[in-house]
Amino acid sequence: MSAELVIGYQKIVFIILLIATGFVLRKKQIFTKELQGGITNFLFKFIIPIAIFNSFANSEFDGQKLKESIIIIVISLIFYPAAQLLGKLLYINVKDEKKKRMLTFATAYANQTFMGLPFVQAIFGAGGLLAASMFNLPYNIYLWSIGFATLTALAMNKDGVKKTFTNPIIIACFIGFAWWILKGSIPVSEMLSTVSTPIKDVLNTLGGVNTPLSMLIIGAMLAEAKFGAMLSDKLIWYFAFVKLILLPVIVFAILYMVGFREYVLAIPVTMVAMPTCATGAIICGQYDIHPDFSASIVTFTTVLSAITIPIWLIVLITIA
Repeated sequence: MSAELVIGYQKIVFIILLIATGFVLRKKQIFTKELQGGITNFLFKFIIPIAIFNSFANSEFDGQKLKESIIIIVISLIFYPAAQLLGKLLYINVKDEKKKRMLTFATAYANQTFMGLPFVQAIFGAGGLLAASMFNLPYNIYLWSIGFATLTALAMNKDGVKKTFTNPIIIACFIGFAWWILKGSIPVSEMLSTVSTPIKDVLNTLGGVNTPLSMLIIGAMLAEAKFGAMLSDKLIWYFAFVKLILLPVIVFAILYMVGFREYVLAIPVTMVAMPTCATGAIICGQYDIHPDFSASIVTFTTVLSAITIPIWLIVLITIA
């Protein structure tokens, strides 16, 4: 077994142990509900944007990375409309129209920000996080446009536009990408580099807590799961199969057959393999679209992903 594979497996075990720690801390009430909510808000508004910016700032600009970034953005631009169309076909026999719209939305939009980015950062490092940030750029734009319209049966509203372009994570992606391009074309003086080093150290330290804090929160979330009704609902099981297995298999097969490897293969598959996003459950609560069922599919896929994500990462480490 190569050294790269050993390191990859060790990182997967590292992530699992962090999640398990969060689970135990929540069960023991050391990790309280209030603390969990505060850290989640802290991650979304501060730590994850810094980690994304760092992925650009710490990567040397070169033509190959730019080419990969463009390809990944194109893959992402194609994926979301295609995933929604596939969702409509897969749930065509669901009689409840609201539930059908919810499942279509939940199939396309995964928990890429809160789970996908920290997983990628932990396994693939700064280069992988940069690529994942590129894949994530169309995510919020699609989510609050065609995704929102599909889920609610309403036209995209002004609030959706505002949320898209004022999202700290989206802002960090654009600023980071601009900085990455800029530093590739403008030489930085030695004096400026010396002055900026303490700032870089602060940003790297803050961005470095993204993975451990995120995994602890995920473990705490899993500790609150109630499985009773979920385990007996065949539709939830079917959805979990589609979201965590079928969709990543389709993306993997297409990209692999086209000839993509490394980040261009690994990053889209990793992001797609994440459980469904909690944003859908929030919207369902606001618009009374089976909020209990929506919360159930978020919880169920998150729990099952503790098994499926490590399997996908092992496959990608081995093949990509």
